[in-house]
Amino acid sequence: MKGIRAKDEYVSVFVNNLPEGMHWRWLKQLFEYHGKVIDAFILNKRNIRAKRFGFVRYANINDANKAINRMGILASKVAYRCQFGKI
Repeated sequence: MKGIRAKDEYVSVFVNNLPEGMHWRWLKQLFEYHGKVIDAFILNKRNIRAKRFGFVRYANINDANKAINRMGILASKVAYRCQFGKI
């Protein structure tokens, strides 16, 4: 089907240490600055340190790399940690 991409073509970025009040829409909006975001979601689970985490899915690896590099610079100020996630 034209216009539908295979799941393998998307790239997920893992985002850790999310603030308690953050909504998935805000997460998506924050990361759209770096490239085309397909979707974003925040899990109800917590990591081992009881912090919230989620994933941002990008249309291509270049946009995901931009986000990781740029958000890595901001990590000390915003307390996010970004890395590639497994789908």
